[in-house]
Amino acid sequence: MPEYLESYLLWNLVGFLGAFVVNSFVEWGAHRFILHSHAILKFAYQLHDVQHHNYFKADETYKADPVAEEDKWRMEHIDFVPRDYLLFILVTSPIWLAAEFLAGVPLAFGGAMATLAGLQLFNSMHHRYHVKGDSWFQRTWFFRFLCEHHRIHHAYKNRNLNVATFPLADLCLGTLLLKEPASTESSPGSDHPVPERRPEPIPADKEAPR
Repeated sequence: MPEYLESYLLWNLVGFLGAFVVNSFVEWGAHRFILHSHAILKFAYQLHDVQHHNYFKADETYKADPVAEEDKWRMEHIDFVPRDYLLFILVTSPIWLAAEFLAGVPLAFGGAMATLAGLQLFNSMHHRYHVKGDSWFQRTWFFRFLCEHHRIHHAYKNRNLNVATFPLADLCLGTLLLKEPASTESSPGSDHPVPERRPEPIPADKEAPR
């Protein structure tokens, strides 16, 4: 293998591994300031904060039954679509390009690949949190911990903002909540009843219910 190619692959591997750590904080920021705020992307806030959190709460509605006909429409509000992958790559690419420029070594491709891998991991884990299943992985302690970590987020929207893997950013930034308080009467995320049928879409230009 040519030396330049070996060096290129090695540095991008470093970029890939490093980006996985950085992505914990990128995920945290995107979740808090884009998906739970209408200041940047109203349609993302509409889809996630208003719809997803309205249809999946921290109670018995947290998981959908894949064989129940009445849950089919709720399952349409769990996964990312190709548009989301593209937007996230566009938003995060400047981070990896800046890292490559400042370090003076090729890191950007590895960073972009880590972003794609992280998005797919987010999608896969998030789907399993919200859809009932009994795979060997879903029976592990690690999965049960992450699933409960995310369920608590559905009761407290500004806590437990990491989704895909170990909540490093939550731990470092003070938003980690390991146990739900005894009373959830005032918890954001549990203040809208889950509709029994598919609701009408809420126009993006109208203020969403809190």
